[in-house]
Amino acid sequence: MALVLALLASACSPPAPRALDIRVSCAPEGHALRQRCAVTLTDRRTGRPVERAAVSLHADMPSMPLAHSVRPVTAAPGSPAGTYHGTLELEMTGRWVIAVRIAGPVHEQVTHAIDVEQR
Repeated sequence: MALVLALLASACSPPAPRALDIRVSCAPEGHALRQRCAVTLTDRRTGRPVERAAVSLHADMPSMPLAHSVRPVTAAPGSPAGTYHGTLELEMTGRWVIAVRIAGPVHEQVTHAIDVEQR
């Protein structure tokens, strides 16, 4: 009985905090549909940048799920340490959700929404 109660209690507990602080920003590069994204990874325990991670960017348009075929992009390590950069070629204006997948020393996934407008 104690085991059942312990399992139930653990199922109701909040999720463990993320091991990483993940910051994502995207900005137009040349034109609105070409978005240059920067991902910064910091270890929450040590405050140090996370290097040697494999970071990929995946774009999807929530209003039109699976309707677009934007190729995932591998983000390259950049400067400062713990920062990764990748450029997405989007297909149209509107709201896009960028899924950032991280592998390597830790495994995480976060999403970041951007609104793309022609100017």
